[in-house]
Amino acid sequence: MLNFHIIKVDLKNGETRYRTILTKSGKGIKTKTFRRKQDARTWGNRSVLEYQEFEAKGIRPCTIPFDRLADEYMAWWTGKDHDRARLVKWWADQFGKTLLPEITPDEIRLKLRPKRTQAPATYNRYLAVLSSVMDFATRQQEDDTVAEQYIDENPCKKVRSQTVDNKVIRYLSDEEKPRLIRAAQAIGGKFYLKVLMALTTGMRKGELDQLRWCDIDFDKGLALLADTKNGQPRHTPIPSVTLDELKKHREVGSRLLFPSTTDPNKPFDYKKQWASCLKAANIKSFRWHDMRHDTASTLARDGRTLKEIAEILGHKSLISTDRYAHLCTEHKSQILNETMSRSLNF
Repeated sequence: MLNFHIIKVDLKNGETRYRTILTKSGKGIKTKTFRRKQDARTWGNRSVLEYQEFEAKGIRPCTIPFDRLADEYMAWWTGKDHDRARLVKWWADQFGKTLLPEITPDEIRLKLRPKRTQAPATYNRYLAVLSSVMDFATRQQEDDTVAEQYIDENPCKKVRSQTVDNKVIRYLSDEEKPRLIRAAQAIGGKFYLKVLMALTTGMRKGELDQLRWCDIDFDKGLALLADTKNGQPRHTPIPSVTLDELKKHREVGSRLLFPSTTDPNKPFDYKKQWASCLKAANIKSFRWHDMRHDTASTLARDGRTLKEIAEILGHKSLISTDRYAHLCTEHKSQILNETMSRSLNF
């Protein structure tokens, strides 16, 4: 039988709180603190009534905390997202021992509020990962072989994501690109190599981070990307100018191209070098990932088709590549204007 009692708590600042303690068989199983004693009593009564209702229906209340669910989810998940573990841990830090039924849409919005100051895509990413974890909980609930009570509905479904304008892309101007390359050259070493590879191949940062020397075919000028974002391996061409720089650092074996100085099994981040490079080149509002946009934009302005650009970047569909369509159209318009002007002697 579930019961509760309330204790008075005097804070150091002189204020008073009232803590409701739920007990079962004399053992405390859950507590919650309120400013008003009436609120504490109301919550205690509601909790007991809900428990009795569940018991009458033969339903056991959920006693699974979020941090346990997070561990179960990561043990089950087999995706390719290298950042998934970090984001799940972030949510585990936010909710900790909070029981799953107590994670409401309002609570989720409250935890996400600081993320509103960041890019909409970042906000949506955090929300999507939590939604995936809570979806896992609902699947556990539907599994007849699972005896414990989870949750029936995903509360994230009632939290609206932010609008992302994927049509706005940032690429380097004709003046910015030489400045960026010169600044990277001045820093030198493998940082310059990594920037050059990002600019000329369109590889994602995560793909470059996981690249190993045994993945490089120097004879054919190719990089084998076995672990990509869309889960499909691909061969990425390496332009000769980049291949020549790559040969200066050539190694034999399966070491990472850009290993950490403290742990060779982890990639070096180059955050400080990147910030210094942008400052030296006087380039504003340009992220590392924007070099991938620059690769695609350069190809589009050179007249390459969307299909060709998609194959080089490793896009699974042309929807992702469609943001560069206007650049392809501008190039075609320029060609048509020049050709027709010459043919008509204008």
